[in-house]
Amino acid sequence: GSSGSSGLPNSDHTTSRAMLTSLGLKLGDRVVIAGQKVGTLRFCGTTEFASGQWAGIELDEPEGKNNGSVGRVQYFKCAPKYGIFAPLSKISKLKDSGPSSG
Repeated sequence: GSSGSSGLPNSDHTTSRAMLTSLGLKLGDRVVIAGQKVGTLRFCGTTEFASGQWAGIELDEPEGKNNGSVGRVQYFKCAPKYGIFAPLSKISKLKDSGPSSG
């Protein structure tokens, strides 16, 4: 007897996670946006304000645009001006520079 059924649930979460994995990223990772802004990855997935997969980053400096919420939807939580959203294609993993003590 052979009973083979490989049905994977298709959801936005699997897509965004797969895209993160392909970038070598995961939530909580330190990332850099377009080689400029540095922060921590807090959100990844689809948003209401634009199509496609987006990354929500909590920045180290108050040079963002929001506090993790856009309109009435809160995608993640952070201090005002520390939150910014960027297309996944624009973010990359932060390369640790300098000696790491630990």
